[in-house]
Amino acid sequence: MMPPRSILAAVDFSEPSRVALEFATRLANQCQATLHVLHVEDPLPAAAARVGHVDLLRETREGLARFTAGTAAAATRTPLQHVVSGRPTSTICAVAERQQVDLIVMGMAGASSPTRAWFGSVTEGVLRQSNTPVFVIPDSWVAPLQGTADLSGMGPVIAGIECTCSAMAGVVAAVRLAEALETSVSTIHIVPDLTVVERSPLSGGTVVAQHVERARAEIATALLAVKADVPIPLHVDTGAVAEQLAAAVSSTGPHAILVLGRHTRGSKRGAPGATAYRVLGLAHVPVLVQCLDEGWR
Repeated sequence: MMPPRSILAAVDFSEPSRVALEFATRLANQCQATLHVLHVEDPLPAAAARVGHVDLLRETREGLARFTAGTAAAATRTPLQHVVSGRPTSTICAVAERQQVDLIVMGMAGASSPTRAWFGSVTEGVLRQSNTPVFVIPDSWVAPLQGTADLSGMGPVIAGIECTCSAMAGVVAAVRLAEALETSVSTIHIVPDLTVVERSPLSGGTVVAQHVERARAEIATALLAVKADVPIPLHVDTGAVAEQLAAAVSSTGPHAILVLGRHTRGSKRGAPGATAYRVLGLAHVPVLVQCLDEGWR
C-alpha cells in the first residue's frame, strides 16, 4: 500500500543501513506511518554467548536503541524495535509478513564499500524473496532539506514500467507516493534493442520504431485507467533497459525517486528484482520496487 501505513527498516549497524533508517524515519513522518526497526542477529554468536552466560540479546537491543537514536530524524518518532536471530534474508521477509508492514526499507552500499558484498547480497535476496514492496536507499543519499524531519524536497517520482496490465500497479504506487511527497510523477518505458532476422524485409530501425509506437499506444491507454489528479506524462525510449532507466532518472536531478515493478515468488516472468537490482547499482537514487502480481485497481 502506498502511501504506507507501516514501514520496516532493516539495519545491520553499517553506514548504508543508517542512511536507509534516516530515509525510513523521514518517510514515516511524511506519511504518519508506524515505523519498525529490525536487526537480524547471527544465530551462531548468539548461541556461543549463551554458553558463556553473556546476554548478547540485551547488548544488541541496547546497541539498536543507540543506533536508532543516532539518526537525524529520530527525535520525532519512537519506532518499534525488533532483534531476531536467524538468516537475514528469510528473517526480514518473515518479520515483514508477521508485522503486516506495507513497505521494507533497506540500504545499499556503493561499489567500493567493503559492506556491499554482505549487505548488498541481503538486499538482493529480499528483493527476490519478499512479497512486500522494498525501498532501496543508496548510501550516498542525503535528505534535500536538513532542517526538516520528513522528505520535503524529494522528487520527482518516475515510474519505469513494462508494457503489461499488471505494470499499472507500479504506476499507481508512483502516483500515490508523489501525492504524499507533494511532487510530480511521470512514467518511462524502455523498448530493448531488438535483433532482426537477416531475411526480414524490415530494417532493425523500422522494427524498433514499430515496437515503440505499439508500446506508446498500449501504455497510454492503460494510463487512462489510473486515478490521478494530474496528468501522467509518458516517455518511451529504446536501448539497454537498466542503463536507460538509470540515465533517465539521474537526468532529473539528485532528489528523484524511481519506482520499478517486479513479479513475486512463483511468477513465471523471470527472477524477481533482477532488472531492478541492476538499476540500483547505476541510478544512485532511492528505488521503490513494487510487487506487480497483486491487483492494482
